[in-house]
Amino acid sequence: MKKRPAAWVLLLVIPIGVFFYLGAIYEKGAIEKVPIAVLDLDHSGLSRKVINNVEASPKLNIVKFLNSKDNIEEVFIENPDIKGFYLIPKDFQKNIFRGNQEKLIVYTNSSNIIYGNLLFKEAATFINTMSAGINLNTFKTLGIPHEKAEKMVMPIKVISKPLFNSHYNYLYYLIPGLTTVLLQMIVFFLAARSVNSEYTNNTFNDLIVLSNGSIFRIILGKLLTYTLLGFVVAVFIFSVVHPLLGIPASVNILPFLWVILVFVLANAMLGIMISTIFKNEAIAMDVSFVYNSPAFVFSGFTFPIMAMPAFDAWYAQIIPYTHFLNAFLKGLEMSTPFSFLAQPVINLLLFFLVGYTVTISMLLFQKNKATA
Repeated sequence: MKKRPAAWVLLLVIPIGVFFYLGAIYEKGAIEKVPIAVLDLDHSGLSRKVINNVEASPKLNIVKFLNSKDNIEEVFIENPDIKGFYLIPKDFQKNIFRGNQEKLIVYTNSSNIIYGNLLFKEAATFINTMSAGINLNTFKTLGIPHEKAEKMVMPIKVISKPLFNSHYNYLYYLIPGLTTVLLQMIVFFLAARSVNSEYTNNTFNDLIVLSNGSIFRIILGKLLTYTLLGFVVAVFIFSVVHPLLGIPASVNILPFLWVILVFVLANAMLGIMISTIFKNEAIAMDVSFVYNSPAFVFSGFTFPIMAMPAFDAWYAQIIPYTHFLNAFLKGLEMSTPFSFLAQPVINLLLFFLVGYTVTISMLLFQKNKATA
């Protein structure tokens, strides 16, 4: 480690600098106000009521009122700050009062799907409320009692109860995923130079002498070193980074530490395996980067694995992070019993077993070659 300044960058700069930098990006946790525009072609009492509902929405901020001379196709180009606009068509009120169905047209700049989904959701919410109000008044004018009219307007109510990040907070959602996937990379990259650096520094034979010729001791020494370093980083993430960023701690964090230890152990072992296969440190790092870089995308964290193409879904299974994420979501966010964590932990142990088997085979071969 003394001769590897890059290792200290991985150990210090990423946990202290990058983790908090990522946290600062998502500090707000959610979009507070989306700047939008409104194009009212009806100018009626009902269209003004729609606009009042838009203005009352806590997520929307009307920054511009368009007119009929504006080119709809170029609104987003000429006003890049506007993320969407609502178009109230001509004869909006007249058609509704005649009993015809009308439309509120939602234009969204869907280059960012978050804005598009939010604008549609807000529109659906206040339009449903308005529609129910119109129907309610109609029933009441026909002499139907208010309570009965209310049930006729909304015979079925939808009650949403989101669990496991009920605040829809991006900080709570993304940061645990980003910090733990970086944990995998830190451990893997550190261990990927653990054995081949002995060849670079011409100390491999010294290592064999130091271990009394025991390959098991060499692996054990390397494995304990990088597992300990990785576990310290993991404890730093969960005991310092997440609390300072305001991410709620799970009551299961202490019993879950042993799963984190298995995760770190598996990655340290795989990194050592790569280090024994590729004597060139640069090539070992390149292979480690190629193997680990899709971990976040393929893990299913942002997009379901079942919806991925077959190759991507298969590749996701040969990355330890996919299985750790499975255990992380069940153990920490859903607080499931131990039995639900058994399969992902077994999968992580299989990664360890493969890494250990390949590593000991490669080191035995290299030892025999060096002493021949």
